[in-house]
Amino acid sequence: MVKGNQTGNRNIPKKRKYGEKVYTKMPIQELILFGIYSIRQNGEVCTFERLVKECFERFPKVFGFTRYPQWPDSLRFDRPLRTLREKGLIVGGAKSQFSLTEFGEKIAIEVNRKLNSESILPEKEREVGRRSAEDRLIIYIKKSPLFKRFIKNPDGFCISEHEFRNLLRCTLETPIRVLKQNLNYFKNVAKSYREEEIMKFLITCEKNLLKRGKNG
Repeated sequence: MVKGNQTGNRNIPKKRKYGEKVYTKMPIQELILFGIYSIRQNGEVCTFERLVKECFERFPKVFGFTRYPQWPDSLRFDRPLRTLREKGLIVGGAKSQFSLTEFGEKIAIEVNRKLNSESILPEKEREVGRRSAEDRLIIYIKKSPLFKRFIKNPDGFCISEHEFRNLLRCTLETPIRVLKQNLNYFKNVAKSYREEEIMKFLITCEKNLLKRGKNG
């Protein structure tokens, strides 16, 4: 689900600048996710300006101008923010405010762990670790009874609302918009892995979701 104000901000050190050898080796998208997470955990609204300030204060070598390192470069956020939205990891925009989806928060928590560790993995190992969560998601879908049922009879496939929400790791109280965000994340992972059968399965589920949304 999309995360708003939460407790537990003791895990987010205030005004902390992390070691350059650690954060400069991390993808800029992960640092932005962490920035949103830390702002929201502190009970603040995450506007674009506030996000720029947070990321620059914590990671100045990444978010500052090259020639004028004492000033933040807001252009560094444009493409990463679009990518994060497309992946279903954040919602909101520069003219409103930003929030993390359930999957975006999970990544941000992992980034927090990395930042507070004494060392960071080399680039190649980090890529493997970053993809391992996606590997597990693909395995999770393939092993699900719903997917197996779809493979056996795709034309006659149907699901209940309870089954659909369980697949997306949601409850009956989860809003439709959050279901769509989680489904978008599942689809992006399946697309990146070129899992055509999983994509067909998720598209079929999406049609059911949209139909339920119209009826609801």
